[in-house]
Parts: sequence; structure tokens; C-alpha cells
Amino acid sequence: MLSDKKTYLNSTAKDTPLKNPISPEVHQRGCQYRLMRVRQQLIKNNCAAVLLYDPVNIRYASDSSNMQVWTMHNHARYLMVFAEGPVILWEFHNCEHLHEGNQQIDEIRDAINYSYFGAGSRISEKALDWANDIATTFKKFAGNERRLAVDKADLEGLQLLQNLGITVLEGHSLMEEARKVKSDDELAMIRWTIAVCERGIQRMHDEQRAGMTENELWAWLHFENIRHGGEWIETRLLSSGPRTNPWMQESSNFHYTKGL
Repeated sequence: MLSDKKTYLNSTAKDTPLKNPISPEVHQRGCQYRLMRVRQQLIKNNCAAVLLYDPVNIRYASDSSNMQVWTMHNHARYLMVFAEGPVILWEFHNCEHLHEGNQQIDEIRDAINYSYFGAGSRISEKALDWANDIATTFKKFAGNERRLAVDKADLEGLQLLQNLGITVLEGHSLMEEARKVKSDDELAMIRWTIAVCERGIQRMHDEQRAGMTENELWAWLHFENIRHGGEWIETRLLSSGPRTNPWMQESSNFHYTKGL
């Protein structure tokens, strides 16, 4: 493959981004379908609502994202979806403008962050504020129902919700069940992301040079992902020369001389 490498290289095309084939209508239908799937799972599991912290789950249910990697380890934004009621996003302060035109979200509020980053020495105080806010909102729209699914949250917050009369259930599996079944519009979006991935891999092939580091090569995959609308790459697994085996080695500053 390396001997005929130049047959793959198109210096003009490689610098031209791919054109996203997903129309706004297809995108919106896909988002509406995902929200419907979440609500179907809530009804199936006899839950009045689900509280989401995982940014992947928030994106799935509401088509909203903000500081995705950072919010994986800082409880700075969260979303509540009711089976029969609104979709409410508690967003990091001063970020409401990021969701202008989002038809999936009915209301945006300022998040109460009771992690150390957001609360410092006032964690217990902020956690109680958070629990009271969540419980008040839940009881307002859930009526007499008391079952709330939660994908993840700190133990202190969950205990406070239980103290306020809410039955807390594990909600991550509920979300996984929701996205098991794809719509035609979702499949179209998936095919687009696959095309972006293939473009990134091709770019890595075209750009590899003897003596470059794995990280320098990996940067081209990241480049193509980001410029086509991707947000992050979850792992940096890269098979390279003598580091191909054993598997599960992340890209490094190792210099290779024979390519992939």
C-alpha cells in the first residue's frame, strides 16, 4: 500500500471540506424522533421524568451541547425531560444564546453547580439549593408521580432528592434503550459521520511521513473531525509499527519510520 501511496493523494481535494448532505429538515426530524424515544422509555418504565447529566445523553434528548468534555467531570449543566411535560435545560451561566432556535428545549435556566469547582467550601449549601430546585420543578410537572430516573449525579445530591420524597431510579440504561432503535433520518446522520471518519483516516494516510510522531499523525484525524462539526474523539488508539501489539496503546510521541 505504501508503494502506491501517491495514487491516493489528491492535494486539491484534501484541502476542501466535505459538504454536509444533511438538510435542516432531516436534522430536525431526527432530533424530534430521539426525544420521542426518550419519552417512550419513560412511559414504559413508569417514570415521570429523567434527569440527565451525561453530555452525550443531553445531546441525544435535546440536540444541545456546550463544553462537552469539561461537563463530563463538572456538574455544570443538566437537563430534565418529562414523559408528559416540558424539556428544561439548566445551562452554565451566560450560555443561553448557544441554543437560540433549538426547538427541542422549552425552557432554559441557570444551573446550580454543587461540585467543588462551582461551590468551593459551600458544596452542602449548593447541593441543598439544587435538590430543592429539582424537587420543586419535578413535583410541578409530574403531579402525584414520584419516580425520577437519573443517569448520573453525586451521591449527596441523590440522597437529598430522596429526602424530599422523590424516588430516584437508575436512568442510564433507559437512555441506552432509547437509542437502540434508529430512524431513517438518524441513519442518514450516521452515514454522514462515517464519511467524516473515512475522510480523516484518508487524510492520515495522505499525510504520513517517515519520522513523524504518532501524535502528529493523529492530529490530522482530529483536524478533519473538528472542521466537519465533530466535537471530540474519545480515545487515541493508533496502531503504529512496533507499537501495534499489544493493543490499547494510545498515540504518543513515538517516532516511526515505516508508517502504519
